[in-house]
Amino acid sequence: MYTKPKIFIPTKIVDGKKVPTIEKGKYWYVYYYYRNPVTGVLEKYIEKQGINRIKTITERKRAIKNLQKAVLLYLQKGYNPFEDLKESLVDKENFTMQEAFKIAIEEKSKVWSIATKKGNIIIFNLFTNWLQKNNLLNEDIKKLTKRHVILFLNSLKVNPTTRNSYRRIISSVIGQLVADEIIQTNFVNSIPKLKETPVKNKAFTKQEITNIKNYLLKEDPYLYTFIKFVMYGFMRPVEVTRIQIKDINLTRNIIQIKSKTETTATIYITSQLKETIAAMQLENYNKTDFLFTKFFKPGKWETETEKAKPNFFTNRFKKVKEQLGFGKEYGIYSFRHSSAVDLFTSYIKQGLTDLEARHKMMPITRHKSIDSLNKYLRGIGASLPKDYSDDYTLDF
Repeated sequence: MYTKPKIFIPTKIVDGKKVPTIEKGKYWYVYYYYRNPVTGVLEKYIEKQGINRIKTITERKRAIKNLQKAVLLYLQKGYNPFEDLKESLVDKENFTMQEAFKIAIEEKSKVWSIATKKGNIIIFNLFTNWLQKNNLLNEDIKKLTKRHVILFLNSLKVNPTTRNSYRRIISSVIGQLVADEIIQTNFVNSIPKLKETPVKNKAFTKQEITNIKNYLLKEDPYLYTFIKFVMYGFMRPVEVTRIQIKDINLTRNIIQIKSKTETTATIYITSQLKETIAAMQLENYNKTDFLFTKFFKPGKWETETEKAKPNFFTNRFKKVKEQLGFGKEYGIYSFRHSSAVDLFTSYIKQGLTDLEARHKMMPITRHKSIDSLNKYLRGIGASLPKDYSDDYTLDF
């Protein structure tokens, strides 16, 4: 949890050699690193305890060595600077940036999920490192300004989406400081967001799906089975990784899963999925086993974050894209889009009106409104106007 305390003695050059100095502004101190229980990062602590008031180098050397021993003994007996900070909060009025951020992150960690906490802390640590490099981290938190945050964001060599994520996380921590009445305003909110141009997954054509299927059956049949649940169940990859055998009800032809917007979502098992499930011989596994795992069969699968599970399959599909020449605008989610295009086109060919086709698709895609479904269908190129070539009167 901590490193052995070390001594820092400032020096000056005399006759070409470094010698200790007790000049004004040259501070002697003992320092050590203690692991932050929230972030897991070793953070530096300094102890002076009045040793810089001692007037001679000899006496100051003796005093700082005694201080080093005392700090080590204190740590060995269980001293925790983070606990010490908690105990002093009631009467404390002024906080350094480092102290304030520790308090805020500890509070935010109570509501962040494990995955969110890990990612947010990594990003926020980059901000605190920037503050430290610019000699700001040990300054009063009230000296932190909007310009400091802007300068940090401007120093990042990232795309607008990532930059906006950094801004959002810093704003969240600063907002906690406002809630705790450590500072007055969240000035980060007034920093404009950059316009984002996210890359959306495109739908595959029928020929492309055939090419991918042929490749997967030969090179990665397990991934092929996984993708069938995305296609015929209209599920997101993370939703597929959440399926446990107990969630599958073949009598009622449904799968019940935790979704993005609902506590529980019900998925209809199509004939294509029913055949796939039958081939998996689930009767040989425990009801609590996950349907898909990194072991290429149902079983227990514990990961540090939930995102690690879909990432396992996403990384496998990257190899497929490389082999078949697909760009970053394609992913496993593209199969869901492909199914939506195929169904909508089929309904129109069957004679349904656009509105009838959309109403029929709503329970399948699990959109909450016609407007949201319309936006989705337009985005993936499924909803196109009928040929209006003959309606022109212009000849150019």
